Amino acid sequence: MSKKSTKALASAALMSLVLTTALSAGPVKAAQGKVTRTSGTTRYATAAEVAKTNWAQGSKNVVLVSGEGYADAVSASALAKKLDAPILLTASDTLSSDAKSALDTLKPENVYVIGGNASISQNIRDGLKADKYNLTELGGTTRYETNAKVADELVKLGVDPSNVMVVGGEGFSDALSVAPVAAAKGQILLLASNDQSATQPVIDFVKANNSKATVVGTKNVINDTIYDALGAASRVDGGTSRFDTNLKVLDAFKDSLKTDKVYIANASAADPDNLYADALVASAVAGKYSAPLVLVDKDGSEGTTNALAYLKNNTDSSTDVQLIGGTAVVPQSIEDDINALYNPQDQDQATAVDSVESVGLNQIKVTFNGKADSDTAEEVSNYKVNGTSLNDDKATASLQDDDKTVLITLADKQDQNDDVDVTVKKGILSEDKSNTIPEFTKTVTFEDTTAPTLDSVSVRGNNKLDIKFSEPVKAKGEDEIAALKSITDKLKINDKSLSSYEVNDDSKDTDSTKLKYSKLDDSVKAVGYYYTDEVEIYFDSDLPTGDNTLKVSDADDETLSDAAGFPIADTTQNFTVDELTTEPEITSITAEDSGKVYVNFDRPMDAKTATNKSYYAINNGTDEDSNLTDDGIKIELKKDDTQVKISGVSSLLNKNSNTIYISDKVKDAYGNKVADDTHKSFTLEEDTEKPDVSSVYALDDDTIRVKFTKDVDADYAKSTSNYTLKDSDGTDITNKIDDITIPGDNDANTGNVFDINLKSGEKLSDSKYDLTIKNIQDTASTPNVMDDKTVTFDGSSDVNAKAEVYSAGKYKIVFVFNKEMDSSTLNDTDNYEYVNGKGDTETLPSDADITVNGDNKSVTIDLSDTSLVTDGSKDVENNIDSIYATGVKDIDGNTLSIGSNGGKLTKADVGNTQVKDNSFKLYYEEGGDDLKAQVAFTNPIEDNDANRNVKNYSIKGIDDSTINPDHVKIDGDKVTLTFDKNDNDEKDLTTFINKIKENGNSTQLTISSDVTDVTGSKLGGTKEDGEQVTVQPVSVYSFDAAPRTVYKDADSPWTANMTSNDADVAVVFDTPIENSSVKPSDFTFSIGGDTVNATSVSTLDKDNKPTNTVTFKFTGSDFDKLKSYITAKGASTIKVAAKSGSVISTVKDGAESYAYYKPTSDDRSGREVTISSDTTKLSKLGTVSGTTFTPSDTTKVEDVIAIGATVKDKDGTDKTTGNFAADDIITLNGVNYTVAIK
Repeated sequence: MSKKSTKALASAALMSLVLTTALSAGPVKAAQGKVTRTSGTTRYATAAEVAKTNWAQGSKNVVLVSGEGYADAVSASALAKKLDAPILLTASDTLSSDAKSALDTLKPENVYVIGGNASISQNIRDGLKADKYNLTELGGTTRYETNAKVADELVKLGVDPSNVMVVGGEGFSDALSVAPVAAAKGQILLLASNDQSATQPVIDFVKANNSKATVVGTKNVINDTIYDALGAASRVDGGTSRFDTNLKVLDAFKDSLKTDKVYIANASAADPDNLYADALVASAVAGKYSAPLVLVDKDGSEGTTNALAYLKNNTDSSTDVQLIGGTAVVPQSIEDDINALYNPQDQDQATAVDSVESVGLNQIKVTFNGKADSDTAEEVSNYKVNGTSLNDDKATASLQDDDKTVLITLADKQDQNDDVDVTVKKGILSEDKSNTIPEFTKTVTFEDTTAPTLDSVSVRGNNKLDIKFSEPVKAKGEDEIAALKSITDKLKINDKSLSSYEVNDDSKDTDSTKLKYSKLDDSVKAVGYYYTDEVEIYFDSDLPTGDNTLKVSDADDETLSDAAGFPIADTTQNFTVDELTTEPEITSITAEDSGKVYVNFDRPMDAKTATNKSYYAINNGTDEDSNLTDDGIKIELKKDDTQVKISGVSSLLNKNSNTIYISDKVKDAYGNKVADDTHKSFTLEEDTEKPDVSSVYALDDDTIRVKFTKDVDADYAKSTSNYTLKDSDGTDITNKIDDITIPGDNDANTGNVFDINLKSGEKLSDSKYDLTIKNIQDTASTPNVMDDKTVTFDGSSDVNAKAEVYSAGKYKIVFVFNKEMDSSTLNDTDNYEYVNGKGDTETLPSDADITVNGDNKSVTIDLSDTSLVTDGSKDVENNIDSIYATGVKDIDGNTLSIGSNGGKLTKADVGNTQVKDNSFKLYYEEGGDDLKAQVAFTNPIEDNDANRNVKNYSIKGIDDSTINPDHVKIDGDKVTLTFDKNDNDEKDLTTFINKIKENGNSTQLTISSDVTDVTGSKLGGTKEDGEQVTVQPVSVYSFDAAPRTVYKDADSPWTANMTSNDADVAVVFDTPIENSSVKPSDFTFSIGGDTVNATSVSTLDKDNKPTNTVTFKFTGSDFDKLKSYITAKGASTIKVAAKSGSVISTVKDGAESYAYYKPTSDDRSGREVTISSDTTKLSKLGTVSGTTFTPSDTTKVEDVIAIGATVKDKDGTDKTTGNFAADDIITLNGVNYTVAIK
């Protein structure tokens, strides 16, 4: 239970602020346009290293702050700047070794200790005094008292208190941004909260010094009551997230900041929100130099994208850019993106959108800062206009020859002077597919007041003309063939119509109207016409050699006019057709083991003949008939038509030496044929490198992007059976996967980037996920198979947080959220507003108790200490009708949108919560012997004594007994049951754990219908409408409790039996064993030091079902050897020992996984098993030596008959009673033993 005033400490955080100021005197300057990264192994080491590096000559003063809390650090930041002192961090009870080392190096005279004894113990203070340091102790009983005392000290040191800045003291994210600004302005930074009594020391300081206060933060952080109590003069509002606030603060105080230096640090949300020592260090040092501190989030997030935009617009290559934090906090990819801002000339691969602008009224030009992948860049669904994704029916996207510019042509024109938001979605890759370009949105204005023009005319060979226009123009026609004709009708070459040169208008297929060789580039179909900005015209006859003139004339409203209605003016442009009569030459041939062959020529090739599959053959011996005619084989022209790319020929390629045949029917673009009998050899190097996973991340709220290190076979990579997805509870949610696609080209046979798409309505709302990938292979002729890999990745920051709100009693309200929330905002009453029966909106009173449930996905509000109720039992003014989480933020720092932040109170009905599918798992904790059973629910379970009653949960043992757990733990939507170990678990199959485990995959968990969720709703019972809800038993999905042997010296379940023909040894485990996982060689069997091998092994019963008994069989020569050892040594036991390295496992569970046996030291040393055999039976009645039996003095004939033998005297007469005589014959299981008398 936590009051509004009680917050979880954000330990590394603001206290690092202190450090910030500490980073000062003369850090090493970065090379221009090159990021310098500074980091340490711990917050204490970072602070010490910063101090020693930046105060290399020592320092007269040092500021010491606790590294286990943040508020004192905020207070210390301004003090450190004033003193020109480094800040050191220490643990609260003992001076940290890093701080001690720094003090020894810096040799200060004065140490300023910030905070009370709870922050820095008296023991530390006494030790510093003993070391002869002069201590100035500035602390109070609260963070606000400490803050006020530091402020008073600053005034004594000469800081003018006329103007102060105030930030929220209950969280540090705003202070991260404000501290450098306060330092730059030379102002004292004060802390405040919405609790006036707590804030009073700060209010008193402001009043005593007649300070003019500027409040930074929203009213949720510092409300109007505190604002007025401070007598504040102005407010700078915070943003929707800490990153938005950061940029708003930088903009509001830009005149006070210099940009010759800039500091960058990560401030991604976490739980607990205390992981920002790096950001705080950066904040302080930024204040030292009056430099901006720019906060970044995860790679590719909106916060990081906006931060990069700020850097681009406010810094340049002369800026000294300092990045604080290691690559685990700020990944290398973000550093690369920052460097790219200052080194655009070196940018090869795209990392960001450079610009977005309009062209005319129906084209958008997107420019990247490097080369982009054509497939994803030309996927129109990767672009949005005014929030709506484009589709193929209404737009086309075409990557231009520079590989950096995309022209998006729209079928629907925009109105003149329309302002349109254009979004480039986070789905486009760099050319090498190593980068995913962050989302980018810009408002562009469409306007067009000029007519389109003829931009250029170029010729390829002597049979192809490329005509470009300045913007998209119309081409009348219902199909591409008709549209091409409408354009060519208005063109002439040398005053002759184009028809005289035989324009080719062949279609791709017999039933298609799409052009095959001629093209309308970047075109999109509108009603009655096409828009295109480039026309490629292929001719079936040669164009005249030498100088030629293209004439454009008679443009009208339907053809060669733009979307604004302006036609192209009559114009001409000259072009030259070169003459080339030599045969085209092959300059090189390369091949890939993935089945691609690249034939490079010294000139452009003819589009019609060079792509005809019937004109090529690979490794076809002397037969020149084509073997490239299969539908899966594709030939296309690349590199300005100078390269013939053949793909899909893996089955035709040899390792090392290969030969390609090219028919002389293949021509270049000038009509010249390749040489007769063209056979060229080329080499293929075998690919033996296994593919691996290079990255996994949430592309958006319902898409996971997986990148492999190389191209892999799409059939395997697109098979959902090769992926297992688990949420933050460890629940298998693979069934939520809809399909897997290749971005930009889903029909491709290979790829190295794949998108896992969730089913409609499913969102990546958890904070973490695990994705296991297996069975992926590349396309090498001998495929390389990837090792199984599990990758943990963050959920999507794009998921919009939503809240459902319930009345759970007269004084109880429950909020349930669809994703993890920022815990520091959940338990602040100022972040909730309610509407009473009168319709008035009020802030939740501070004496309401708020409990944040363990997974940060729900809160319970207790109103019993307030005047408020939810059931209407009080006057309307004190009755809550509806309530809203107005100031609560999600884990990504986003506030809830209106309509999703609460609503009218309702009562949850019975059955509001169910067990999550596939969530029940059995397991041991690492190194533990207690059996755990965990199950997850669709909503959090109320953590109370009733729900923790062990009688609510039970598992049926193998003998149908009911077994309750010994302990129950509830953590949000997870319930974990513990079945305590028993000392007899390794000896006795009848212990509770063994009874459970012997069920194997048939284990079922029964949960009482009386268990309630956080809303108070029971899992089962009768609903308000009379419907009966029954809680069904839950079958285990993940059986991860590894097998263990069960053995005891006396009456062991392990057995050894021998007959005259064979023998078997039974090793007993506590759970059924997968039959295929056991080999005869997994255990060794020895008699008196001699070892014998088992012939076969099985775990199956007579119905062929796996059991917990592993039976090793000895037959044939193996049995003969076993029998001879037993006979020779008179042995009655066999030693059975487990080998290391076996893969004995449980039966495959619902998750298609196995738990593997790990032999104990006793298992490896060996267990003694008594042999039950004819020899051992007789041995109990006398002495057996070979086939001679000497009875003991007390053994009678009837004793031997009792074990199943017959007895005859030496004459063959049956004997049934009495004493034995010499040479009597005993027959047991077909073996005759001769009796000898002592």
